[in-house]
Amino acid sequence: MRKLFIHVDGASRGNPGEAAIGVLLTDEQGNTIEEVSQLIGQATNNVAEYKALIEGARRALEYLPEEAIFLTDSELVANQINGLYKVQEPHLQYLNQKALELLSRLPRWRVNYIEREANYKAHRLAMRAFREKSRQERERSKILNEIEDVLRELTPDDLRRVLSYANSLKAQKP
Repeated sequence: MRKLFIHVDGASRGNPGEAAIGVLLTDEQGNTIEEVSQLIGQATNNVAEYKALIEGARRALEYLPEEAIFLTDSELVANQINGLYKVQEPHLQYLNQKALELLSRLPRWRVNYIEREANYKAHRLAMRAFREKSRQERERSKILNEIEDVLRELTPDDLRRVLSYANSLKAQKP
């Protein structure tokens, strides 16, 4: 592959707060090659932006492009990676070094700052991770409510049998 474009975005709900990353890899014609949408735990927005870049670099390495162009709406990350801004925070220094180590394994690369509106696809991927978690939590809550309703209907003897059966299943775990 000659050129690979990697749109990256990190998002945090709170600063710090629950955070997610979105990464979109496309070829020269704009065809989607791969999408990443994942939660990364508690982080600041800047940490999430760096982790998106790091994940994008990891993914890019798998495709062995002649040139990788990273696009981010984080002016801070772009300018720190490109050496225009000094990295002062120790935790960001670590992430900056990790990103630069991965990037150095690519034959040619660059990290460009773009406006947020131009990076909307990567942003949507980060937001998808939050939505997916919310959907899973709603499904889990629904199932737990259904189980609770069934258990309320059981007689004490039936409830003891269910608990005994559940304990026997736990004991069988490898």
